[in-house]
Amino acid sequence: MADVSNVSTTRNELLSRKQQIELTRAGYDLLDKKRLALMQEILRLQEEVVSLAGELQNLTAQSRRSLAKAEALVGAAGVRSAANGKKHEIKVELEDNLLMGLHVPRIKRNSARREFYDRDICVTGTSPVIDEAAEAYEMNVDGMIALADGEFRLSKLMKEILRTTRRLKALEHIIIPRLLAEYHYISMALEERERSEHFSMKLAKKLISRKNQLARERREMKAASEDQAPVSRA
Repeated sequence: MADVSNVSTTRNELLSRKQQIELTRAGYDLLDKKRLALMQEILRLQEEVVSLAGELQNLTAQSRRSLAKAEALVGAAGVRSAANGKKHEIKVELEDNLLMGLHVPRIKRNSARREFYDRDICVTGTSPVIDEAAEAYEMNVDGMIALADGEFRLSKLMKEILRTTRRLKALEHIIIPRLLAEYHYISMALEERERSEHFSMKLAKKLISRKNQLARERREMKAASEDQAPVSRA
């Protein structure tokens, strides 16, 4: 129950509460539309993340099979020797993007995939299975970064929809009911004041009318008594 004991019962306050209720309801409608749009985007992004997770699972399985194949054909020592080739630094940056009015950083990165000659492996001392395993793991890294980007966006949207839902509940269950209670309280107080003033005016009018009637009656009685008085003779 909203506390309306300290609310000023004036016409200006009544108009102010009415405007606040209209603005608050308009804000509620906008937030509700935002929540719906966020939910639609979350559902779409969830499908994308699930798809990326499935692709990453397949890439991981493929890279493990390629590594096992390379170790079987070349030997663990040959694989370790190839792994000592040129290291590849993958630069990952965040760029700001607007998504549903929300600033959501996207992961911007270069592909981890390289040509075989960029791996700095001796051509005569390597095997196609080594290149196959290296390429499989590079694709695996790309899949991990793509999945991380999707999960990061999804996490931001989930936090935003939770914040939007909390604000909607606060408007629906606290702010709007309080404004409505104050509006009805002021309206009832003003109506009661108008009825009281109307009754007072009617009572005053009746008293004035009664007073005027008594005054007329006294004047009439005085005039009648003067007419009935005997005329004195010289």
